[in-house]
Formats: sequence, structure tokens, C-alpha cells
Amino acid sequence: MTQLLANMRLVVICVVLLHLSGAREEDLDDLSIQKKRRVVAKVRCKNVKNECPKLECTNAVILPGACCKTCVMSTPAVLLPKDEPPEDVTGRDFAVLLNGRTSLTPMTTPRVATGRLSLRRGTLHFSFLLEEGAPAPESIQFMSDTGDILEILEAQPTPYEATNNRLCGTWTRVPKEYKSLLREEKMWVALSPAEDSGEDVISGLVARYTGVDTEVFSSLLIPSPTANQTLSGGGTAIISVDRKTDSLHVSLVFNGVFGPSESHNTTLAVQLTPARALSPVVDTIVLSKIASDLNRVEYMTTLGNSSLRLLTRGHVSMKVWSQAAPELALEGLVTSRVTCNVFSTVLSLPEPENLEDAVSAYTAYSPPYGAGWALVTLSNEGDFEYEIFIKGMTVESLKLETQHRKGHRVVEDITSSFSGNWANGTYSRPTYRDLDALLRGKIEVVATSGDSGHVLKGMLNQVAVTEALRSPQPVLLSSPQIPMAAIVWIAVDSACVTHYDVMVGGPPPSGATEPFWNLTLREDDTEFDPRLDMNILSLENEVKGKELFAHSTELSRLSLSRLGSGVTYLELVLIQSEEDTSSLPPLTGLVNGVIVPPKCLLDSDVALPPPVIHPDDTPDRICIPNSDKVCIKQLDESQGAERSHKCKDADNRVFEDGSSWQSPANTCQMCMCTKGKIKCQDVMCLKLQCEGAVTPPGQCCPVCPSDHDIVRPDKMCIFDDVRYSVGAEWYPFLVPKGFDKCVTCRCQTSSRGEPSVTCARLSCPLLICDESMFEQKPGACCSTCKPPAPKPTVITGDSDVINNPPLSEDEYRANILDTGGCIYKENSSTFQHLARNGEEWHPSVASFGIYQCITCKCKDGNVTCNPKQCPVLTCQKMVQVENECCPRCQDSVDPSQFFPPSRKASSRGTKNKKKANQRSRYQRRNSG
Repeated sequence: MTQLLANMRLVVICVVLLHLSGAREEDLDDLSIQKKRRVVAKVRCKNVKNECPKLECTNAVILPGACCKTCVMSTPAVLLPKDEPPEDVTGRDFAVLLNGRTSLTPMTTPRVATGRLSLRRGTLHFSFLLEEGAPAPESIQFMSDTGDILEILEAQPTPYEATNNRLCGTWTRVPKEYKSLLREEKMWVALSPAEDSGEDVISGLVARYTGVDTEVFSSLLIPSPTANQTLSGGGTAIISVDRKTDSLHVSLVFNGVFGPSESHNTTLAVQLTPARALSPVVDTIVLSKIASDLNRVEYMTTLGNSSLRLLTRGHVSMKVWSQAAPELALEGLVTSRVTCNVFSTVLSLPEPENLEDAVSAYTAYSPPYGAGWALVTLSNEGDFEYEIFIKGMTVESLKLETQHRKGHRVVEDITSSFSGNWANGTYSRPTYRDLDALLRGKIEVVATSGDSGHVLKGMLNQVAVTEALRSPQPVLLSSPQIPMAAIVWIAVDSACVTHYDVMVGGPPPSGATEPFWNLTLREDDTEFDPRLDMNILSLENEVKGKELFAHSTELSRLSLSRLGSGVTYLELVLIQSEEDTSSLPPLTGLVNGVIVPPKCLLDSDVALPPPVIHPDDTPDRICIPNSDKVCIKQLDESQGAERSHKCKDADNRVFEDGSSWQSPANTCQMCMCTKGKIKCQDVMCLKLQCEGAVTPPGQCCPVCPSDHDIVRPDKMCIFDDVRYSVGAEWYPFLVPKGFDKCVTCRCQTSSRGEPSVTCARLSCPLLICDESMFEQKPGACCSTCKPPAPKPTVITGDSDVINNPPLSEDEYRANILDTGGCIYKENSSTFQHLARNGEEWHPSVASFGIYQCITCKCKDGNVTCNPKQCPVLTCQKMVQVENECCPRCQDSVDPSQFFPPSRKASSRGTKNKKKANQRSRYQRRNSG
């Protein structure tokens, strides 16, 4: 029946072409367009009524648009379209043009878009092509011819670069009444922009245009830059190819190219311009009547021998204009079909060609088996962008092949691009035969193993971009013991609904024609939060077939959190026949790369209900109500610390290990999660050096009254999700030690008048001891030098001293001081040094070390420090020798050992001036 309908359409086209060819012959002499010519083609027509099959039924009728009679079971044919007509009878492919003129209410916007829609199994797949530079709309609205909104869908981008400037999606479970509107061409579609974008809504009527079901190439026609009109025009071209003659069937849908005075018998010109300075081809068509909203034109043409090659690579542009108004021309590039469809397949052992070979195909090879998947997208230039993943076997060769009745042909050998289980690349010079084979599902991916002799194959099939295909790549389900494999596309939308599509490949077990299988989601959580139960969720039960599209489920926030954390497995279990009782291992794959919106996660701000104990719960477990039976095991403190890195508070909120937060029960407490345990500390306030300090409302610590903005809510600092008034000072709360008293933070007003937070650590003095002598005392902010070991007691020959035990540190100290000794400090150190009466030493300066030019002396309990006395020099030029305290005469020193002291002393900011300043300050301090 489908073939007869196609033949009938060919008869109608032939009649139209004969009429149009006569009209062009009269007008071609008046045209001044390059390479004017008539369409040259041979026309063959025949009556297909004589080829109608003989029917045995008595109630045969002719359906609308058909040439031959069809048997109807009980319902008359005239009532069939009003009920639920079969999709293969009424057509499943539609197109739409959207611009200001086609909208329900005419718009002055210059934007133009076009779309292709396909109805498959109650699901409407749509793809829209936007003009270059157009902003993406916020939503896609489907409406009735009265303007009532039937459905609003969110416009979401696809993860594939080849689908830029295109919008894709699906409308699942379209109601029966809406399907009727679509088939009766009474459904409109609108692209609605964001409110703040400054753009207008554009809409158009969805219709079943000629050639849309066999379309290979498309073009979006927009006004030329020179066009200047209030309601700008636009158009789209639907181009099919005759496989026998390589001629092009062009179906144009357009508006806005005619002048105000044109209404009847207007000549339209259509020009196809190849790249590389090739001559354009111009066809002219006479329109007897012009429509104000949309015009449709169909004609056949050819570009010659190079036409299909240039069309395939996106090197042909189209221009449409009226001879009476050439300034209103429309133009655009011809690309591959307006669609976001991707081409995907499962790579597995080849399936049997007939039922007799089914059993032998399943057992022809021995395990282990390899598996994989392949993904191909089409760019606007016609390139094949491929991504292939294979595991479980060593790949010796990897090719793209086409199937023909005469044999196979290698399209491209991509073995060199395969590395580490992956092959990524672009087949940049495809022919039209390659493109046609890809669109018709005739290109196969073939991977050959070098060691086991296994061959993995998969035919690339066109897959519409569903909600599940928003994920960048599928999940491979395989088992080394089974020659079958499966891929699952899975994604989570903004409403926290999980979508999944399934494709199964390979020879079914037990010689079955189609496999039966179950699909489950199994959680294996060893890191996320092992206190929570592991769920095994059944997604599908006893599915027959190799495809499952546009299915969805609602998972709990716990399961969504694990899904996004990569701790969830998909398992597909094959169901065998009743005769075969042997068990098969499941096809398993780890789910990775699924992006879950933050609001859908268990750790989001929306808390789960508090857990309560149910009668059916075991004593060591409590379950959360209204949350898909999420149960928590009651662990000991020791078990919780060992098994879990996360913490759970009394309100059933889960916190990451190392996180901190303000206690909801007491705002003057800070809590932290440390290795599965929650610790809380009261806020520690700084001691203020002011009088009349006040505590602002909602604050925990007082502030000085000089800070005038303490009560303004817009003058607040936010630090670790806690708000502080201007002037407030606090210790930061750091995990795992709690409040850090060595750091102070302050909320103050910046130069711009905005509140800002500054934190500073307590400055520590420089230490003169070696790093090996540093020690950090508990609770101290700065390191200190270890105290020096007590000096040994001088032992004399007196027998009484020898027989006495050694003095303690306190006794030794008292003995030194009682005999006129001294106590002194160096370099602002906290350590005290002892010196015997009469002992001399050189002091230590932090930036110099031991300073030899000053000598200190302990005399009767007093310390005096004096600089070295230098001799008086009578020479005219004096120099300062390095490491010496007193200057010398220049004549007595090697010139390489000195520098002029006067010039060094006058050099502001130099190192030696700093030394001189420090030296003088040290002398003044010790002399005082």
C-alpha cells in the first residue's frame, strides 16, 4: 500500500511538472539571470490502479488519498480518521515555518525558525533550527488553532556540539484529541523567549508538507541583509533525492518575498549556488495565485555530477526571490536534514539472520565476550562525528561499513583513532551514498578482535533526542559470559524525574527471536553514607524486544544522591524459556556521569521528615516515613566512626565530613562533622578594650559602642553562613579543632561603604634558636624555643661538694643570683638567661645573630652593654671593612674589602642603613 501511495504521488508530480515546464518556456527569454534553463528530465507515467491487489473481503473501501481499495474489519472507512487512524496510513512526519508573518498574531520580529516533527508510538519528537545568532527560547508551546495552550515544554540544550542552533525534545503520551488536531493540521507551535530578552514570540502551523517523510537536505531561508520591511519574510526548503536519477525534489514553504502589487501570475526564481565559484543553477516558477500567509512550491532540479557531493558537505546555498521584488529575497545554506537525531547502536556479537541459526549464533563463540556502543552525530557540514566505546576485548580493526545487496563497502577505517577502549574522531569527507546509508540505517560499526577472533557489530539507527538522551553518553551493560549487551541512556530533569531509554543487542538466549528481560537499579554504597540501606529498585519487568524509549520513574532523594555519586549499578536480567532452566548472569554497568540537580539531592536544604520507629521495624533500625522506606541502621558510636564519613543530626539532616554550621537549636553554638561525629562548641567572644560594649540583637558577642552601624540589617558581614554586625570581632570556627584563638576576624566597612571581613593571625616573634629547638605548647599560638639545659655544677676537690648530689635547676639559679649573677633577655624573647657575676658576652640580634661590636657584662646583679671603643683616625678617607666594628684608613685596606660609610649611610632604604638604625636602637635600649 505504501508503494502504491508513492506511485500515485509521482503521477501527480508529473502532471504538475508538465504544466510548469510550459509556463517557464514562455518567460525564460525575458530573464537576465545567470545560466537560465528549463528543468531537463524524462517523464514516465503509468496507471497504478491496474496493479492493485485482489481482495477477498466484501466491504473493501478506498481510503482518503489512496488508489486501491482496502479491507475494513467493522468500521466504515469514512469513520476511521475520526477515531484513531493508524500512523502508517495518515503519515507521521510534519514540518513548520515560524516567523512574524506565520504567527497567530503577526509580529514585527525579524526572527525565523523551522522545525520537523514526527509522531511515533504516541510520542511527538520535535527538532527546531534557529537562525545564526538567535537566542534560545525559554519554552516551546503547543497550541490549538484557537490559541489555547495544549502543552508547554522546557527548551533544553543537547550535549552534542553538532546540534548547535537546534532545539530538540519529545512530548510523551500525547492525548488522543491532540493527535487528531495534529493530523488535521490544526496544531500550532510557538517558541517563547525569556521575558527579559527583548525578543518576540514566533509561531507557525504544523502541517504535513510534501517530501518531509523522505527529506534528506534542509534549508532555513532568512531575509537578505538588504531587505527592509515591517513584516519580514522567511522560508524553509524540504529536499529529497531520487536514488535512480540523483535529481532533487524541492518543496518550498515561504512568505514575504512578494511586493504589495503582486497577486497573480508572479514569477518566482529559485537559485542553488555551489561553492568554489561554480555556476549557479536558477529555476523559475510561475505562481497563478499568491497567498498572504504561506506559499508552497514544488519542483525538481539537479546540480549536475557534483550536486550530491557538494550538498552532503554543506557547500550549496539557496536563494529565493520574486522577479518583481528582488530586494525581498530569502537565502540560506543547504544542510543535512533539520533534526537533532543521533545515530546509536549496541556493539555485540552479530545476530542471526534467520531462526535456524539462532541457537548456533549464541554458542558459536566461547567466553569471555566483549561489548560496546557507538554514537554518531551529523554536523551542518555533513561530517560524521563519532564516539565509540569497547571493553572486554583487544581491538585489531575498527571500521564503518555499508550494507548493499552486492556486498559490504568500507566507508572509513577508524582503527588508528582507537586507544584505551575509546575511539573519538570525525569522518570529514562523506559522500551522499554514505549520508543516505546513515539516514536509512545501513551503516554498521564492525570491531574485530586480534586474539579471540570475536567480531562485534552494530547497525547505527536513528534515535530521537529524548529526555534520557540529555546525558552525554549511555551506560554499557555487559557480562563476559553472555554474548549480548545493552546500553541505557539515563538522565534526571529539573523536576527530579529520572528518564531512561534502553537498547539491547546480540543473539538472544535459547534461540529466541526477541529477548525477554528485566531491568533493575542496584545501589552499592560504600562511600556516600553506609548507614542507609542499599536499595534494589525494579524499573522494568518482563519487557519483550530490543528497544524501550521515553520511560521515566521517580526515585527518592537518597537514590538520586547515589545515582549522581556513581555508586549505582544498572542490571539487565535475561529471561529464558521455560524449557531452559539454567541461570544467566545479569548484564551489569556502573552509572557514571549523571548530573542530578542540587535540589534533588539528600544533602539539600529541604530536610527529610524525622525518623520514627514503626512496629514492623527491627530494634536496630528506624525508617523515615514518606520517603520510599528509607531506613537507617542504628550503629554504635565506634561503628559509626569507622563506617561513615558523614554526620546526621537530630533533624535528620546529613552533613559532609569536615563541614561546619550554626546550630539550629542554639544560634550561639557552632557545630562540625568530624569522621561521622557531630561536635558543637559555644561561641567564644573576644575581650574588648572599651567601655559600654553592647550586644546587637541576634548576635552572640558584644561590640564597642563606637561602631554605629551595628543595628542596620543591610550592613552585615556573612562569614561561614553566619551574619555579623559591623564592628564585631570573632574567632573563626575551623574543623576539626573548633574556634581558633590565634586568628581574629573583624567586620568593618570598606572604602566603598560595603561591609567586608578581614582576618589576621596573631603575629609571632622571631626565634633565635635552631628549628630543632622549636616547640608548640598545647593551646599556644606561637612556637617557642625550648629552655636551655641547666649549666652543670662546678665540682671542686672538696670532699663535701663531691659527696653532695647535683643541684636542681632552681637551686642552681638561686646560687648564681646570690653570688652577684644577672638575669637578662635577648631579642624580645620570653626566655631568661643567667650570667655569673663578671661574665661578658656579645648580645644576639634577630636579623644579625651574635653582634660582636657590643659587649655586655654582668656586674653585681646589673647588666651593662657598651659598644666597642674605636681608635681615633687622622686620615682624610675612612672605610668600613665588612665584619669589623671600627673603620680604617682607606690606604691600609684592599679596595675590594670596603665600602664608603658615608654613601651607605645616606642611601635611604638600604640594608646597611637598617642595620645602623637597629644598632643605635639596641644601644639606647641597653644603655637605659
